[in-house]
Amino acid sequence: MAIIRLSDFDNIYNETYQTMLKFIIGKCQNLEDVNELLQDSYIELYHTLDRKKVLKIEDVSAYLKGISKNVIKKFYRKKYREREKVVYFENELDYIDIKHEDEQNLEADFINRENVEQIWNYLNSKNILIAKTFYLYYTLGLKISDIAKEFEITESAVKNYIYRTLKELKEVFGKEEQDYD
Repeated sequence: MAIIRLSDFDNIYNETYQTMLKFIIGKCQNLEDVNELLQDSYIELYHTLDRKKVLKIEDVSAYLKGISKNVIKKFYRKKYREREKVVYFENELDYIDIKHEDEQNLEADFINRENVEQIWNYLNSKNILIAKTFYLYYTLGLKISDIAKEFEITESAVKNYIYRTLKELKEVFGKEEQDYD
């Protein structure tokens, strides 16, 4: 049994971040919710450590997963109750840093940013498992075998999701890209 203090928070965060990110991606209903759910889970741990001063925990990762389950339930319960209200989310595309050397590249940068937004919207319109698989593979760089274990599906299903989606993206967006060259 480990004794955890507030001073251990940074180490816990660094050691568990990848595991918790995969866990939350697996449990969320929408990929756009992942960052908020992850942040809220760590904030809840921080507040618990701050309030109790010392925690006796056997497995920190399991404890955090328990916190995350509760955070996810609260988040979607609240979202369900407020579904009639208009909610504005931050656009993740604002954080993409596309640099341009001169004004000629400005148009190309705008086109790239627009393509990213279109691709992101296209992925979000797909089955959530397909979108999560694609995200984990290309954004987090997880191995196909790890994704299969995370979602309890076969590796061939993961490959099928990834390569079929990639083919669809090329068909839908590949033609447009050629016009810009």
